[in-house]
Parts: sequence; C-alpha cells; structure tokens
Amino acid sequence: MNTIYVNNIKKRKNSVEISFSVSNELKKFFNDTTFFTEYTFDVSKIPDSILVVPLLTNLLPFSWLTDTIIWVNEIDSDFYNCIQVLKTAFRELHPQKRILGTLIAAKCVHNIKEKNYKSIQLFTGGIDATASLIRNINLNPILFNTNGWYKHSSYEENRVYDADYTAINDIAKEQDLRAEFVKSNFGTFISAKQFQKETGVNWWFGCQHSLAFLGCAMVAGYKYGVDTVYIASSYTFGQYIVCISDPRIDNCVKCAGVETIHDGYELSRQDKVSLIVKYQAEHDKPVKLRVCSFNTHNCCICEKCFRSMLALVAEGADDVSKFGFELDDTLLNKLKFFIETKAMELDRDHIVFWNDIIKLMKKNYDNIKCKDVVDFLVSIDLDKARKHAVWNHYRRDFFSILKRKLHLSK
Repeated sequence: MNTIYVNNIKKRKNSVEISFSVSNELKKFFNDTTFFTEYTFDVSKIPDSILVVPLLTNLLPFSWLTDTIIWVNEIDSDFYNCIQVLKTAFRELHPQKRILGTLIAAKCVHNIKEKNYKSIQLFTGGIDATASLIRNINLNPILFNTNGWYKHSSYEENRVYDADYTAINDIAKEQDLRAEFVKSNFGTFISAKQFQKETGVNWWFGCQHSLAFLGCAMVAGYKYGVDTVYIASSYTFGQYIVCISDPRIDNCVKCAGVETIHDGYELSRQDKVSLIVKYQAEHDKPVKLRVCSFNTHNCCICEKCFRSMLALVAEGADDVSKFGFELDDTLLNKLKFFIETKAMELDRDHIVFWNDIIKLMKKNYDNIKCKDVVDFLVSIDLDKARKHAVWNHYRRDFFSILKRKLHLSK
C-alpha cells in the first residue's frame, strides 16, 4: 500500500518546515520531502493541527489519484470533516478516474479562533482578484498573496515575488488595508511531469491550484480570526474546464471556523473588466493590474497583456496606463507589431477570447476612445495572421528549432 507519513513539524517565528516520508513506490513523484511555508506574520503560537493544513491540501488530491494513505499526528476537526466532501467533489471533477486513498489522523483538534477581521482576499493583482476585491472592498479584507515557487527557484523568479510584495503592499496602502504574504515550495516539491505521466492528469490545473492557495490562507485565517476567505473565480459558469479551482471544490474548504467563498463565478472575464473600468472612472485613480504571469511587471508584449489591454479598451478605457500597462509606443503600433511577429500565441483557446473582445468593440464602438485600435482589428483576419506568424517563426528560427528538437529527442 502506498503511504505518506507526516513526521515532524518545526516552527520558527514566521516559518514552518514539515518533513514527511513516502513509501518506495512514491519516491519518483517527489522532488523534496520537506515542505516549507514562510509567512510575513508570527506563526509560533498557531497549533500544529492548523499548520499542517497547507501540506495536506497538496497531498490529498495526490493521494486520491495514487491510492495512498496519509498518516498524520493531529489535524483540525473542521478541516478533517471537510475532506470527504472535498473528495466527492474531486470525483465529480475527474469522473473517469478511480478516486481512492484516505487520510488517517491520530487526533482531531477542535480549534477556536478569536474574531478580529471579517475576511481574507486571495490577491495577485490580476483581473479576477481585482474584480473580487472591488466586489468585497466594504469588508476591509486582508490581502493575502501566495508564492509557491520561491525556494530552489531562479533569481529571476524570486524577483517576481519581491515585485509582487511591493506592488500589493502599495495597493493595500491605497485602500487602507492590511497585506500579508507567504512563500512556499508547494509549486516544486511534487514532480508535475512525473505525476501527469503516471496518472494522465495535469497536476497544477487538475489537482493543486486553488487548494495550494487556500491551505496557506487557512493559516492566515486562524491567525487573524477571519470568518471567510474569498478566492476569485478563474472561469465562468457554463465553461467546462477541468480545473481544481471550481466552486464545488473551493467552497468545501474549511478550517478552524474559517470558510471559503469562490467569488464571481457568475461573471465572465469581460464582466470583471467592465467592473474594473467603471471603478477606475468613478474613483478617478489608477487601478494597477498585474496580469503578466511570472514577471516583475506587465511586459506589454505577450498575448495575455494584449488580451487584457484590448478588453479594457472594449469597455471604454481611454488610457491603459491607468491600469498598469506602461507602453513605450502607441497601443496601435504595439498591437501591429504583435500581430506581425507574435500572433502564433493566438492558439485555439486564446483566439476565442480575442474574437469575443472584437465583437464587443463593434457593439460598443461609439463609447470607445481608441477607435484606431478597433478599426485595425476589424480589418484583419486573426486566424490568417496567426498562420503567417507561425510560418515566419519557422522560416526565421528554423535551425534553432531543429537543434532544440534534436536535443529533446536524445
């Protein structure tokens, strides 16, 4: 039988290291058998039954797909009681898979928190999180940011955390809110490649994602005595995408009296952009979005940055710099360069969003300030532009592509 034993929990003032051991047949899945979390607040008086939760939210979906027993000394009773509900929801998310495995705890602990704050908002500065914050700003939530790739990462990736820390603290100060952070190795301690090879399931989207964030947020929730953790929806009702960040999953997570709300599932991404544009106009101050993943700033040259900028334009935004996009040329010129050189990034999944944005631009044309951008987009065929960019890419970089493919085949 596959087994994982949670062996030892070491607490320092603001960090936790948990060592665990795995049976031989599971060793190939793990890059590290020490799980760490480092918070920006003191955790030395938080019970072990809560500090172990961030590790367990990562290990539980792993155990269900690998038929593994997790052994743990103690666990918060609210979290223990939500595990079976989580497992049932996970089975709905992966109906073609056998969902097995279990968790055995020597002791369940009923933890009671002191009530201080109403809520925590998981916050990255992206469109989803910003829209959720606007919806819940009257609750004065604690902004909570997680980084699961800090330890054993490159210098550049660690710089991303530092940039997030500065930007989110600035946003918190502007809104007179508290901001807290956690660094962890939850993004690296399990081999996503090996897991997908063995199970056929994408580790990050299919198993980890929101559960990794929420596990850490439960610790912060206990520390600050909050009632609710808000996590912004990544997708919209009616979209069937296998992602663990799903209201059926997220709304089940509970620990020490802290509950979770998967917020904004009824809103499309464009609905969220509309909310942000209206908020900026009403308050007449910048809303500094951070949409460029694993970057210290919005690069303004990638597909995601352009998709976000165009979505803002479609809602009538007159200046994308008010939303955190600093351009070194006009938006039209930057867009033309992207279409000419990088339109291969418009794959099947992304071109749908662009076409929806263009439809909205046509509908909202009279209210749009950047009409030159709309006129250009309407005049081109995005699918042809993508094919042309792909052809240019292979023609220009043929030898480097060939070299890389030969290297990967060895």
